[in-house]
Amino acid sequence: MLHDVTVVTTKKYSCAKVMGVPPEEFGIERGARNVKDSNYCFHEVVTKTEAQLIAEGFDEAQIRGLQAYVGNNDIETTARDTAQENLGAGSSTANPSARFVKITEHYVRMDYEGNGKPGLYQVITGGEQGEILRKDGKECVTQYDAVPFAATTPVPMTHRFFGRSIADLVMPLQREKTALKRAALDNLYLHNNPRVEVAEANAGPNTLDDLLVSRPGGVVRTKTAGGLNWQVVPDITSSIYPMMQYLDAELETRTGLSKQTQGIDADALQNQSATAVAQVFSASQMRVKLIARIMAEGVRDIFSLLHGTIRKHGQQAQTVRLRNTWVNVDPRNWKTRDDMTINVGLGTGGKAQQFAQQMALANVQKEIVAAGKTNLVGDRELYNTAAELTKIMGHKNPDKFFKDPDAKDPQTGQLLNPPPPPPVPEAVQVAQMKAQTDQQNMAVQAQLDERADQRKAQIEATQAEADIATQNRKTEAEMIQSQQEFQLKKELALLEFELQRQLETEKLNMQREMHQQQMAQNAEQHRQQMEAGVFKTVQGQEAHNQKMELADKAAKAKPKGDK
Repeated sequence: MLHDVTVVTTKKYSCAKVMGVPPEEFGIERGARNVKDSNYCFHEVVTKTEAQLIAEGFDEAQIRGLQAYVGNNDIETTARDTAQENLGAGSSTANPSARFVKITEHYVRMDYEGNGKPGLYQVITGGEQGEILRKDGKECVTQYDAVPFAATTPVPMTHRFFGRSIADLVMPLQREKTALKRAALDNLYLHNNPRVEVAEANAGPNTLDDLLVSRPGGVVRTKTAGGLNWQVVPDITSSIYPMMQYLDAELETRTGLSKQTQGIDADALQNQSATAVAQVFSASQMRVKLIARIMAEGVRDIFSLLHGTIRKHGQQAQTVRLRNTWVNVDPRNWKTRDDMTINVGLGTGGKAQQFAQQMALANVQKEIVAAGKTNLVGDRELYNTAAELTKIMGHKNPDKFFKDPDAKDPQTGQLLNPPPPPPVPEAVQVAQMKAQTDQQNMAVQAQLDERADQRKAQIEATQAEADIATQNRKTEAEMIQSQQEFQLKKELALLEFELQRQLETEKLNMQREMHQQQMAQNAEQHRQQMEAGVFKTVQGQEAHNQKMELADKAAKAKPKGDK
């Protein structure tokens, strides 16, 4: 018996990921200055359910015995949880597998094996009691190569792990602005509703009640007209507004965000040149770029951790698209690559400054190449300059505009863009120029000879054409003469034939006439003969009749007795 079987093979490619960690879920030892050299740090994982932890291989009974996570009460969690979406989440007993369970990943340097050589270990605990969890029947104590965290801060503090945020810089100024604005508003409120002085002698039974009810156009009843003295509140807003402007300027200095960077001021177009506006814009951007440069140090640590993770767990080669070309990448070969460096932006200048600096380098390279110092600047250096200029202009792939001198054919391994041949020595150039000149002279002489041969051949061809034309005309004349002779012979033959025909016709007519005459003659002779015969017959008949008449007469004259 035969069966049709379809085999489906699925390949899963592992992928290293980077995830953000909320600051309230991360902790580090008090005296640490950075994550890499710290002796202890931890991460509280509060986003996994009981079912997810059991599926990852943790001990089922141990996970079910842990308390549900109902939310922290620290300041950061409370401030972040403005809608109270996490407090008490996942603690329902109706579906225990969906409840959240807090586990803590500890990264601690300790002498776990007791051999006097401390190492970095990951210890996973669960719940609030810090019970070490078991996974696949073993305690979750695993040796690690590096702490898998990277941290950065926009405003670092010297020799401290925790720095300051932008909010830390602006919160004191914001509080001061709040106090000033509230004072200005209170001053305006007092202007709109000032206090009043009432003499007891002028106060009636309804005066205080009318003053307690403050409404526009309200009536205040007094005993004596003019018995109320309204307090004049001094206006302090004239001193508050300059102070608030000073605080705004200080905010711009601390944050690097100015009004010029957020939009064009109406007054900025009046008496300011483009250069002045550009200088203000660049100065305001320096603070932001400095913060970005500091944050880039954390990004460098992230890529270092990613590289180590891929080196450790990459088990198969992959084909990836790099610089618009498909490249075979095998992470297993990276294990011996320990000299990798990660570069981040080093300057705070804008694209215009970077472009100007790169163009200055390009001009220096051009002068070096023009001076013949190719040992200082080669194809690789020129390509790097062109590639940097292309990236500064915003194009990610410089190969669209310039050819890489080191690019090789993946099949043959040969350079796709080989360098030009080296320059020829002067003596060789002179010899080559002389040989080229001789060759050109020979070529010119050959061209002249060829032209002479062409002219001779052209003359001969012209003479031949003339001879052929003469022969053709002669032949044509002979043909015309032959045609004329033929026409004459034809006409003579026709005339001779016509004459012969006429002669024959006349001859036939004469013969016909002679025959007719002969026939007529014969007919006349016959007629004559017939007439002669008839005459003879008539004569004979007459002679017979006469003879008979004579006989009758003789008979009648003879006597009857004479019989």
